Amino acid sequence: MLFNSLPFLFFFPAVVICYYLIPQKYRYLWLLFCSYFFYACQEQSFTVLLMISTVITWSAGRLVYNAKSLWYKKLYVAVGFFLNLFILFYFKYSGLIFMLTGRKEGINLMLPAGISFYTFQSLSYIMDCYREEVKPENNILKYALFVSFFPCILSGPIERSKNFLPRIGKEVKWDSIRIKEGLFLMLWGYFLKMVIVSRLDILVDQVYGGGRPVGETVLYRGIPMLIAMFAYSFYIYCDFAGYSFIAIGAARILGFDVMRNFRQPYLAVSVADFWRRWHISLSTWFRDYLYIPLGGGRKGTLRRYINIIIVFGVSGIWHGATLNFLIWGLLHGIYQVVGYMLLPVRRRLSDKLFSKGHERIEKILNMLFTYVCVSVAWMFFREKDLSLVIDQIGRTFSGIRLTELIDGTLFDLGLGVNNLVFVIASLLILITVDLICEKKDCEIYSIFNTAPVWIRWGFYYILFIMILFSTNLSTREFLYQGF
Repeated sequence: MLFNSLPFLFFFPAVVICYYLIPQKYRYLWLLFCSYFFYACQEQSFTVLLMISTVITWSAGRLVYNAKSLWYKKLYVAVGFFLNLFILFYFKYSGLIFMLTGRKEGINLMLPAGISFYTFQSLSYIMDCYREEVKPENNILKYALFVSFFPCILSGPIERSKNFLPRIGKEVKWDSIRIKEGLFLMLWGYFLKMVIVSRLDILVDQVYGGGRPVGETVLYRGIPMLIAMFAYSFYIYCDFAGYSFIAIGAARILGFDVMRNFRQPYLAVSVADFWRRWHISLSTWFRDYLYIPLGGGRKGTLRRYINIIIVFGVSGIWHGATLNFLIWGLLHGIYQVVGYMLLPVRRRLSDKLFSKGHERIEKILNMLFTYVCVSVAWMFFREKDLSLVIDQIGRTFSGIRLTELIDGTLFDLGLGVNNLVFVIASLLILITVDLICEKKDCEIYSIFNTAPVWIRWGFYYILFIMILFSTNLSTREFLYQGF
């Protein structure tokens, strides 16, 4: 059962209606049942695995918090981490390990849905108990809801126990403002997925699929490849942010304030700034539970750089057990290290090239440079065949003819005239909304809370109509459900 499927459109209203009808003290049991039902619709055979992980981390949290000595605390943390990471590594990385140890073919195991997300969420609970930032949850069923909460289990956001667990069991009244905000977040998420992603998917597949070398002939290079590169960067943004908005909106309707996961990432002025805006729940997880324990930036400049490389290397491997993901992660780490190393030079150049009052021009140039760097890195994220990625990068930045922007080439990239105009208009809406959110430093729904009724409802209707016009397009499952 996917967010962008017909069954979910019946499932979610039924969950909400029953949730507000049943007595408060039984609501968490209803959500737990619905969460396991939702998960079983994806991976029925792996529901037991979810239960095992839940029991292990719940027990470890209690043992860690109540341990009588620091030695025992560390022992229980180590055992809890080992057992959960063993499960994750077995299903996600065993094929790679077998190949690296000499077997000609690795073993192929089906990856349990959401395992990367709920494993990290569970591990953070153990660490929070170790640091005594939370008290262990006595009710294993309430803890099970924290691990399996259906809006977040497949692709996050990776919620923190100290934010989520206290909300379970608290009285939640029907709040029309909160419901409206949740519904709008869900509408915006569906707009990103069904309107933008469904069309960019066609363009990207056309260019990268048709652009493969056939003998000595190359079908695409230059402008079409540049457009595909930038299209894929928006594809992955709209796909993952779309899921996050739907998840956050659904949680808000049920009375849970889930962590914000995206904050206008393509308006970042550096790669480090990008990671403060992109997949925030994961980047802050790595900051709090890996980067800081490694020493962060407290042990000298060299150690700081090494820690950054380690964190982003691990981030790459977290996404997948292939070399392209590792390169993608390391590339982001290298971007940041080089950026910090060149910071004095950049500041001197800035003082010389941009006089006072021209800070906005400098900011725009930094945004564009960061966006290009991130977009190039996404090419490694998309394609496992490294030789093909190198070939694609070469064809992207060679043979550029600006006349292809106006000679009709754009209409031959799989979308045709109508869909191309439609997706350009949709992207302009996205960019405009992101710019307004950035300027006002607010959540997207806050823009419309004080807007005149005709503007607010006009925007809702426009989004809804654009979604209806997109239901005939083939929409794949959300990309991050594969991690």
